Amino acid sequence: MIRDYRYPEFKDGFYSSSNKDKDFYETLLCGISFTYEFNEASSEVKLDNRVEILLKVRKILDEKGFSKTLKDRRTEDFNTIAIPSITKLVQSLFQVNGEILDPQEYDMKLDLKKPILRVTNRQWDKMPGIYERNYSINNEDRYLIEYQQIQIDSAKHRMMVNGNYYDIVFKEQKIQLLNIDEKEGARLIISGTVGTQLNKKVTLAYMRKPYGTELYQETVFLDEDNSFYIETEMKHAGLVFLVFGQTSSTIALPTIPLYVEPGSNIQIKASGEFPWEIKFTGDFADAQKMLYNFNKEHNWLKQKINFHSLSWWWLSQINYTDLTNAIDNLNSFTLKYKESMPEYVFEFVTKELKANLMCGILEYLRQIEFQRRVTWGTVFLKDKDLIDKNYLDAALSATEIHEIYNPYGLFSRQFANGYLFYHFLTIRKVHNLDFASYNTAPLLSTDLRLYGDLPHKIEVAKTILAGPALYGQIAEILVKEKTTVYNQKSRDITYRQNEVEKYLDLMFRLCNDSEFTNSLKKVINTQSQWEKKDYVPDVRFFDEKGEAKFMKDYLGEKPTVFYVTNNWGISRYHFDDLAKENTDINFVLVTEGSNIQEWMDYAKRAEPVAHQLFLINQEKQLRTIFKSTSQHFIAYDKDGVRIGFHGNMVSAMNLCKESLTESPKKELNKSQLQLIIIVLLAILTALIIGLTIWKWRIRQRFRKEEQNRKLRELELTAIRSQMNPHFLFNALNSVQNLVQQNKGREAHLYLADFAGLIRKVLNNSEKEEVSLAEELEMIGQYLSLEKLRFEFDFKLSADPGIDLHNTMVPSMLLQPFVENAVIHGLQNKQGLKQLKIKVSKSERGIEISIEDNGIGRSASKQIAKEKNGKGTKLMKERLEILQEKQGEKYSLEIVDLDEGTRVEIIIPEEK
Repeated sequence: MIRDYRYPEFKDGFYSSSNKDKDFYETLLCGISFTYEFNEASSEVKLDNRVEILLKVRKILDEKGFSKTLKDRRTEDFNTIAIPSITKLVQSLFQVNGEILDPQEYDMKLDLKKPILRVTNRQWDKMPGIYERNYSINNEDRYLIEYQQIQIDSAKHRMMVNGNYYDIVFKEQKIQLLNIDEKEGARLIISGTVGTQLNKKVTLAYMRKPYGTELYQETVFLDEDNSFYIETEMKHAGLVFLVFGQTSSTIALPTIPLYVEPGSNIQIKASGEFPWEIKFTGDFADAQKMLYNFNKEHNWLKQKINFHSLSWWWLSQINYTDLTNAIDNLNSFTLKYKESMPEYVFEFVTKELKANLMCGILEYLRQIEFQRRVTWGTVFLKDKDLIDKNYLDAALSATEIHEIYNPYGLFSRQFANGYLFYHFLTIRKVHNLDFASYNTAPLLSTDLRLYGDLPHKIEVAKTILAGPALYGQIAEILVKEKTTVYNQKSRDITYRQNEVEKYLDLMFRLCNDSEFTNSLKKVINTQSQWEKKDYVPDVRFFDEKGEAKFMKDYLGEKPTVFYVTNNWGISRYHFDDLAKENTDINFVLVTEGSNIQEWMDYAKRAEPVAHQLFLINQEKQLRTIFKSTSQHFIAYDKDGVRIGFHGNMVSAMNLCKESLTESPKKELNKSQLQLIIIVLLAILTALIIGLTIWKWRIRQRFRKEEQNRKLRELELTAIRSQMNPHFLFNALNSVQNLVQQNKGREAHLYLADFAGLIRKVLNNSEKEEVSLAEELEMIGQYLSLEKLRFEFDFKLSADPGIDLHNTMVPSMLLQPFVENAVIHGLQNKQGLKQLKIKVSKSERGIEISIEDNGIGRSASKQIAKEKNGKGTKLMKERLEILQEKQGEKYSLEIVDLDEGTRVEIIIPEEK
């Protein structure tokens, strides 16, 4: 498996988990340049920029989020481990290990075809050690062309591969020189003549960005003898397209694909009527011939190209029969040219042709799938009766996208996009209840970038693509989200933007392709500039007269609407009509192109009313300057403050009108301003004095209330402290009675239980409040002790709707009343003795009822004369203090019944 260290697995925490990975250092090499000095006499190399490399390593580790400790450790390891290993590898390019292997064990072959020397060594038997060593060197220029060494090791454990067991392991090391080419700069030159051609326009289209399929355009015109010359900047090898005629996505035009590299010089001589007979000369002539003849043979020379969209030219430009013939003939056709061009060029061009054919298959399959799902109408499908879906599925399944993917191949990128889109379309089976169809991704007009929620798109993409194909598609998704213009913010938009930021941060930390990340960072930097309301791009444009202009030249007197579009003609005349009707607003159309003279001629014919601005897009493009990569409108007020973005020109104009109807700001003179400042200072001084006095009075009031609160708490504490000895005295009286009655066993049991009860009473007495559950539990223990002295029945009950554990009551609330009921009510009664304690909820709060069937009303009065009733009296005082302190109403009522007494206590329920 080939590993691409520039594009590691797209997951968070990758680098933290890969710290121990043996390939960790390779992930850092993609963004670092090594400079070596070469000694021609000894063929030795010496590293020349070690300090620069280590600083760069540290910067990369910092960007990836490593801690200071890890940065120090990894930088040191890179210095002591990675750099020596890399230097040794570079040295091997110039000092081949040419030791003579034992002829008794190895077969040796020498092949000298000046200046190339090829040496082949192979072991007679498969024994551990070096099994095979092959290398080719250039004897004259003294450099390595190819080096291969295969070594055999004994396996520690038997391994099973494809059902067979193996005891030995083959390890292969291979170094291969792909290309040596000295170029002067990175310019591309294409020139030539063509046959009969009515329209004189020639457009060179090619990719510049490391992601996406948007094409940069360079435009020239045929001269009198139908010749042309184009010279432009070129950074990467890939396909470019010569389009002859007025470019439009609705008209099929003669199109010639070419393979080029930085510094290439290509000549074309086309004769006759289209399709022309073409003679290619210059660089990679056979590659151009293979591309042109393949397209010509399969009726594929006229294309509809949309330079600004992922949508290209498929179903309307090639029929099903031509597509299947091209698929079947691809290998046999391209093999005829294999020996006439460098191997890497042949590989690139063949892969791009295959990727283009796969795009055709995917387009047919998408149309078939969409036709199957749609239930509300009819979907047109070209060549419907000829299509063999099984054939298309088989051809697609036989192609591994990562094996044919070229990072700078246009058709490769289209294939990755179409491949991902098709899987989105087929794996989603959720039915949309709002429409009579499946809720699937939209068709090519909007492509996968607008499909579903962002995390879902990216996580599904990670299961289908990998490496540069995955990173490129995710970048397209994120840029689309990042550059979308919203009329107003919402929580949903904020969420989406936060998700974009999260994935962008992850991509910047993971990706080791600096060109890729720098391109994305430019987009992010542009977006951050547009967060400022007063931001106006400081970029030079040209007006229809060819004079230099800046956007700020149209601000300061009137509100202004800028219409930003890369299409010269779309909605132009509607925009002019608005400019004609609304003279109090500036209307400025901003567009771009590579040929200013062509645009000036076009603008002159259009007779515009709105102001015109043109950007020569060789160094900067509209998408790198403005908020959105698509057509949009920007509204500024007359002071140069941006008041909004919009996708509709009328809405943008209305924003400008609203800014004009706002009340004008009245300017103040110096004396008025001084008077206002004096008045404000006087008001502020009075306010500060008033606040100081108010704060002092509030503090005094709080101090007094705090004193009263502390006094009340001391009173409550005193009451509780009086209740404890009262309870203890009554309990000890009960023990004394048992002893006097010669009930020693009962007294012993009573004392044992009494000890636990006393502990609980003392704990609760320290608290101002306890839960109702704790209070009832203590009362139950107390009543159980009293039953040891004499027989009676008691019952505790509570409504299920009351939360006993979270309902707080004053501590020792019930004990005095329960004690009175037992001692004064039940102890002196003959017959059945019953005590009922019930907790219920009423409109007034929590109601606690203590009812006994004791000696009755008259006897109760007599006992009251003999006893002082201190516990009941203390509790009444306590409830009065709590009511005054908390501001809540407590209620205590004692009712004399015909037989017995009932105590009713009302506690306010907490809200």
